[in-house]
Amino acid sequence: MLGKSKVPNAAPQWRIFTACGDGLVRGYLVQEKSMETDVLDASACTCHPTHVFLGQGQEATTTPTALGCTQVRVARNYVGDDDMAGDLLVVSMDLAGKVRIWKLPEDMDNKDESSSSTEVANLVAVSEFTVDAATGTCVRILPPKVSGVGDVCIAVALLNGTVACIATGIATPKAKKDPTEAGTILEVLSKPGAIAMSMAWHPSEKYLAIGRQDGLVDIVGGKPHRLIGCHESPVRALNYTPDGHLLVSGSDEGMLAVWDTSRATPALVHHVVQAHDSWILSLTVLSDSRRFVTGSADAKLSVWSVGQMDQPLHTFSGDGALWSSANLQDPPRLVTGSEEGGLHIYSLEP
Repeated sequence: MLGKSKVPNAAPQWRIFTACGDGLVRGYLVQEKSMETDVLDASACTCHPTHVFLGQGQEATTTPTALGCTQVRVARNYVGDDDMAGDLLVVSMDLAGKVRIWKLPEDMDNKDESSSSTEVANLVAVSEFTVDAATGTCVRILPPKVSGVGDVCIAVALLNGTVACIATGIATPKAKKDPTEAGTILEVLSKPGAIAMSMAWHPSEKYLAIGRQDGLVDIVGGKPHRLIGCHESPVRALNYTPDGHLLVSGSDEGMLAVWDTSRATPALVHHVVQAHDSWILSLTVLSDSRRFVTGSADAKLSVWSVGQMDQPLHTFSGDGALWSSANLQDPPRLVTGSEEGGLHIYSLEP
């Protein structure tokens, strides 16, 4: 998972947060030397570790292991249109259902962090709790700018197929009351059924899309919808376009589907039967709402266009199964994390 940061009147710098196989979350700072072009100059780019995120009783290890064994998500704790305002919340979940939450201050990136520095800071969680009967593989932060002033919440998949909306113990700025105790279930968002393998919040409405183990996709939060007739295997990858008009899903048989969710009844508008030769594990939609990127267990990364779904625009080979990906709008970058522990940074054409 990638979190972006901004420093006034400086060359681009941004942050990457990785979930590792040893149960720890690590933070990295990427610094580029020029803002004159959108193209990434690898020789002028540095990436160095800055933080190890710890829970109670955890100790930092010296060598990160494979990515993808825990979940990590980030969001700004701010209600408004400024995507760079507010403290940065980092949320992780491990396979035992343990949730840990850290806060990085809004002014963090106004501090000088030299790319030559080797000092790595240990940061202890501000909130920590265990979700009973959680799958341990699926958690999403409800963006405060969507939920509004009040509790900051997360959606957690449970073993009975339901999804719980859970309080983090943190409130948004200007909240008129104290936050609800961390770990409290505020709402159950779906009925029991097949286990949720993936989830995605709508970018502007309190709607949650849920990809399930049986290949079905549910949309809950408003008028419930079930999207059927496409996937026949677990849906591990799911994401809305930034404008909220389309929902893209990917499943274990390598199938991609694009759903028009702007209609009163969502409808399938595109699908690719074999977009990959193995499981589709990650799916990132780019800021233009027309292109998206899929990562697969076949170690391939593919860039697609909604207007040209017969074949990918570009395909790249990775160093192993590509479990995670995230994009940055300014500068236009894509980061992927593989099962082998590799991080790869790509330029995104405008």
